Amino acid sequence: MNAFGRHLRLVRLMMSEELRLNAGLIGRVQFLLFPVMILVFSLILALASKQLLGATSTDQMYVVLHALLFAYGLAVGGFALMGERIANRRFGQVSLLLQTPTLLPVRFRTIFLAFYIKDIIYYILLTIAPLVAGIALSIPMTGFRVSSVLFLLLTATLSFLLGISLSFSLSSVYVRWRAGFIALLGTVGALLTASYIGKWFDITKLLPSLELQRTADLWYLLLSAALVVGLSALAVLTLQVRFGSSSRLFDAEMLETNRSFEFARGSGTLMAKDWIDLKRSRTLGPVVAAYVGPLLFLAILFWFVEGIIQVRIPINLIFYSAMIGFFSVSIYGWLNLLDDPSFLEVLPVRVSDMVKTKVLILSLFALALSTVFLIVLGLARSELGLLPLALLVGYSSTAFTVCGTAYLTGLRTNSYLFDPRVLAKFALMCVPPLCTLVILSFNYANNEAFFGPVIGGLCFLLVCGGYLLYRGIDRRWSRESFMF
Repeated sequence: MNAFGRHLRLVRLMMSEELRLNAGLIGRVQFLLFPVMILVFSLILALASKQLLGATSTDQMYVVLHALLFAYGLAVGGFALMGERIANRRFGQVSLLLQTPTLLPVRFRTIFLAFYIKDIIYYILLTIAPLVAGIALSIPMTGFRVSSVLFLLLTATLSFLLGISLSFSLSSVYVRWRAGFIALLGTVGALLTASYIGKWFDITKLLPSLELQRTADLWYLLLSAALVVGLSALAVLTLQVRFGSSSRLFDAEMLETNRSFEFARGSGTLMAKDWIDLKRSRTLGPVVAAYVGPLLFLAILFWFVEGIIQVRIPINLIFYSAMIGFFSVSIYGWLNLLDDPSFLEVLPVRVSDMVKTKVLILSLFALALSTVFLIVLGLARSELGLLPLALLVGYSSTAFTVCGTAYLTGLRTNSYLFDPRVLAKFALMCVPPLCTLVILSFNYANNEAFFGPVIGGLCFLLVCGGYLLYRGIDRRWSRESFMF
């Protein structure tokens, strides 16, 4: 077997490993139902396309779709930030194929390239393919052309690949050369800001896959492919991952840190342990970015829609605060990746104790970060008068969403949310109240005297619901095991 054949075999084995790992956590049928849900959702949107296109143009729909897929790629492409943890992570007695360079004469870059290709195929099959398949199924009713749907599959995949390869390369540069990464990011940010202020060009033209969708020009196909290959090659060649041979010494700080968390009573010691883990594992930055990043993207996206596309949306500071609850779930997922909790099985600690600890740690992050974000955004939008109500909405939506996530998924958030049953419960629990807050925020300016108390009353109900879910964590998770 030649080198290319061996590499394809390695990718196939990693795909099987991924399927078995997820199926072992939530069940094979439940795992495979996740793309089915996306397909059904896409089909519904496609059937409603005539009404949607009546309110906005086809080009605007393309811009939003490709921007979201590019952002999706950015979100899942930070492999280098997690590469060392993935390579050294064990699930009980289970080792990953990514660890084979520690045992066999194979380069880590070779293994990680296969892992990268595996994840690209995995995400495309899990999300993008069913998204486009839903549109394809609507052809008999909507009259879409088969060639147009296939072309959309191509351009949508390219937008995702551009996002994931850019994120992978940036994270690899960040791990190896942090000063260079900061300088590069600052330079690009300054150029984009200057180009926007000076109105030098249309910022949407920076995404070649979108231009390919608009023009069907072969040049943009070649440019997109070259960028994906170039960025991926840069990421793999600069990748730096060390296996568990290095060590660092830290000053003893458990007792001092524990005193800082005395306000948490029985959870103080576990909170101190998690806080120290966050700092020593250098995960604090990615956790903050996982929370602030989507919020900033949302603000930029709506600025883009309003300022560039000229589509007026009645959003305000309350709208953004309602979105905060959704993004808090990402922090909870990151906190569950800090370490393998199986060692706690021999300690007088229950799973429910650790779940509550994660919720309390997240609450501290959300309290600080959401407050700063809303204050800064309020200043930028000249809406500081809405700040008290926006803070109330942000705090209450976060409390309800996070407690609901903890109650439903425990310490395995990133796996259980692929279970359609759990995802459906999460959606039924969280989407209606948060969507209600969004709708109320749209109408707040029309009648503040009426909608203000209504929003306040709904926030009170969310806080009560979050408290009940938090109390239910003991009943739901106290008898579970830490073992995989």
